[in-house]
Formats: sequence, structure tokens, C-alpha cells
Amino acid sequence: MHNGLLLSALWDAAFDRGLVTFDEAGQPRFSPHLSQAAQAELRWQEPIPLTVNHQTHLAWHRQHVFGEVGP
Repeated sequence: MHNGLLLSALWDAAFDRGLVTFDEAGQPRFSPHLSQAAQAELRWQEPIPLTVNHQTHLAWHRQHVFGEVGP
């Protein structure tokens, strides 16, 4: 499995816990379990560039870790 996202420790922890994921365009999607204050602390700037391998891994992450249902 390809897992090559370069994330800060804070983003990595949120990603691993399913509190944040990324859509197909590299924009973050925040869990409703993550407060507005916590989202603000993550200080999101711009989309991350994604390869096809990233997109495949993120689709799996959205369904199995983040908890998104459907396409």
C-alpha cells in the first residue's frame, strides 16, 4: 500500500485517528468529532498535490478510517 503523505506530527496524529482526511483534490475533510477550535489550530493553507497512488490510499482511508460512507 502506498502511504507517502508528508504531514506534520499534528496532522499525522489527526489523520491516523480518522479526525481528518483528504478529498481527491487534496483538500482536507474534517470529522464532526474535531472541534472548530482544533480545526483552526491545524492552520490549513492549500491543497496537497496527490498522485494516483495517494488518491487510492486516501479513498481507502476515507472509507475505513475516516468513516465516510459511499463514493
